[in-house]
Amino acid sequence: MMTHLDDETLALLALGEERASSEQEQHLATCDRCAAELDSLTRLVDVGRSSRDVEIVQPRPEVWHRIHAELGLSAAVAEVPVVDGPADIAPLAVEPAPVDASARGGHAHAAPHRRRPRRPSRAVISAVAAAALVIGLVGGVIGTALVSSTPAPRLVAEAKLDPFPTWNASGSARVEETPSGSRSVVVDLQAPSGGLREVWLMDPDTSGLVSLGLLSGDSGQFAIPSGVDLRRYTLVDVSDEPDDGNPAHSGDSIVRGRLRAA
Repeated sequence: MMTHLDDETLALLALGEERASSEQEQHLATCDRCAAELDSLTRLVDVGRSSRDVEIVQPRPEVWHRIHAELGLSAAVAEVPVVDGPADIAPLAVEPAPVDASARGGHAHAAPHRRRPRRPSRAVISAVAAAALVIGLVGGVIGTALVSSTPAPRLVAEAKLDPFPTWNASGSARVEETPSGSRSVVVDLQAPSGGLREVWLMDPDTSGLVSLGLLSGDSGQFAIPSGVDLRRYTLVDVSDEPDDGNPAHSGDSIVRGRLRAA
């Protein structure tokens, strides 16, 4: 029995660079998995070829921040990705059939010719496969957040972040809640660059702390763990942390502010 078709073969078939052999056609006719992957890649190529004149709009920062929080991505990919133009997936050129001059009667006839496929670079193949994966993963999130009629997140609370005496800084924080009940803190900070910035929720009565993650750049959105009671953890704190592997608060807070109901 034939094994599943590999990603490179499926990409070549979707691009039209290679014709399926009889064995591959039989496999595709009986294997739902490979047939579905080929269909998905083929539709992706069709979209790419039909969208050369479509203007791609750069998403707003808050859109990416919501996607980032929903997927629970790390701070390393907190920056808004830059959107480039669509890749040029050109239709294939058909090679002319060679002429067979040795045909009977001295007449020239077009000899049967099987076009030798021009194999694309591995980068193109990888791009098609990766694009299908990204569209499947991110497209569902974007479609849910932007295309459907789901309301925007509700503003629950907000805070002005005041600087500590040794810092020339300012900032703000707000808590948003989605219709599904997930909550996040959006932090904006203006402070001198340098060092690691960590965002915390703090209980003013017990000095209990909940780390939400590292702030990359001037703003970021952080998911609030489901068990955190915002009636207790009413302070938002941003600290300057040394890169020493110690997860505890350094004791050097840059700004802090109390959340108040919106």
